[in-house]
Amino acid sequence: MNNGWLGMAHTLKNDQRPRIAPDRLGWRLHEWMKLTGTSRPTLWRQVKLGDLKLVYVGHTPMVPRSEAIRLGLIDS
Repeated sequence: MNNGWLGMAHTLKNDQRPRIAPDRLGWRLHEWMKLTGTSRPTLWRQVKLGDLKLVYVGHTPMVPRSEAIRLGLIDS
């Protein structure tokens, strides 16, 4: 896995990172991009490479809570 994809959030200290609500079940893509500081092309590149998993709720792609846990953004 390429941890560099986290963009700005990856380089910030823990107290400077955006707060991610640990009780959320998932995030819409625009929310995830804002929280992690990634661009849309980077997000889709990571999905294509298999570094980020998405789930679909109807026609809406979302990043599931399990991905935030796997990437170390929240505790389980």
